[in-house]
Amino acid sequence: MRAPIGFVLLLTLTASAGAALLASAEKTQTVTGTIVRVQPSERTLAIALPDGTQAAFLWNAETKINGVLTSGARVTVRYAVGDGGRNVALQITVAHG
Repeated sequence: MRAPIGFVLLLTLTASAGAALLASAEKTQTVTGTIVRVQPSERTLAIALPDGTQAAFLWNAETKINGVLTSGARVTVRYAVGDGGRNVALQITVAHG
């Protein structure tokens, strides 16, 4: 028995979409650190990482920010490397307490 073409197309599209989401998820990274600098006008922040280095991030209108970004705040940043090699924040969560 042959599968209808529409069914085969649906399976192909579903598999492609799933692969794209998986590839996208694999490219995201997460770090936790302390904010050392916030520049709202440029939509950038730098955080001190536990290993003693710093990492810079930029955010855009699509970035989900949970909490208030202030120097000294502990944050977790989920990000992806964007065009030009800049770290683009997808989500920034400020720790409570």
